[in-house]
Amino acid sequence: MRAGYFEAVRVACFRNDCPEPQIEKPDDVKIRIRNCGICGSEVHAYHGKHPFRIPPIVSGHEAAGDVVEVGPEVKDFRVGDRVVIEPHYGCGKCWYCRHGLYNVCPDKKVLGAGGWSGALGEYVVTPEKTVVHLADKLSYEEGALIEPVANGMYAVRNVGITPETSLCIIGAGPIGIGDAICARLWNPKLIVIADISDFNLEKAKLMCPEAVTVNSRRESLEETVRELTGGVGVDKTFLAFGDEPTITQAMAVTRRAGQVVQHAMMEDGIGFCYRLHQQHELDFKAFNMYQRKDFELICRALAKGKMNLNHFVTQRYPIEQFEEAMHMADKRPEPVLKVMMEF
Repeated sequence: MRAGYFEAVRVACFRNDCPEPQIEKPDDVKIRIRNCGICGSEVHAYHGKHPFRIPPIVSGHEAAGDVVEVGPEVKDFRVGDRVVIEPHYGCGKCWYCRHGLYNVCPDKKVLGAGGWSGALGEYVVTPEKTVVHLADKLSYEEGALIEPVANGMYAVRNVGITPETSLCIIGAGPIGIGDAICARLWNPKLIVIADISDFNLEKAKLMCPEAVTVNSRRESLEETVRELTGGVGVDKTFLAFGDEPTITQAMAVTRRAGQVVQHAMMEDGIGFCYRLHQQHELDFKAFNMYQRKDFELICRALAKGKMNLNHFVTQRYPIEQFEEAMHMADKRPEPVLKVMMEF
């Protein structure tokens, strides 16, 4: 099959001879991929810095396509269905899986890692429980964007946003914009989005027009938040980018007894302002990926016109140009929000 392939560390190429995955279990679904986004995890894998996406590998997990074959026990899908893949599943037996927390299962399987051939290949075989219907009115590209946005949906729906909530999002990349466009479904009274890239902030504003955007390289985020909240601070701050100064900034703009939410990838050993955390009685909460419900909620929001992803993709490449696409995602010779592969 055709595939974008990591042959070795810092070696990305197109191959048309990769092994095509086949149905092996009765609940398997085989999907022909139409679109697959390139995630930051692919960039980490390319550089040999990802913990479990290790070359040589067919990576990729932001995907949509068509069902081409189903196992004998598959009930809800048939050949020709347009679908999205939730690219992970738990063991089904451990304490976490039995309590509905399969996203933190210690033995979780992740698409494009650990021998599970990923969606940068033309075909994927996956358990039925990971497959979600894509509405006919939605494009495959929109379907492939559901995965990065689902990170935001999982965080947003678990922190209790109401029309009285004020929030700040630090980082206007795919994760931060996902936070914003999901949070606005709950009609919070204030959304502030901060970044140091005008390009990213313009994209955020297009998809979340009610947000107040702040270039924190030129403007004081703390002063802006104080002015907008009467000096109190926002109720919740989402860390969609993470380093020591950003954590400190997040705590500074969050009101006392408020909440800081982390779902940016951060390295171990980053400094943490424990004194401010304790003095302001802040709740620091982290979220890891998403669950099926998040994919379903986004699918419904898109189908009803309540969510706009039209400005998300900034570069598109056929899979044959995977090497060029990885250069764009890695080196960013021009502004990048999301690089999308097409089959």
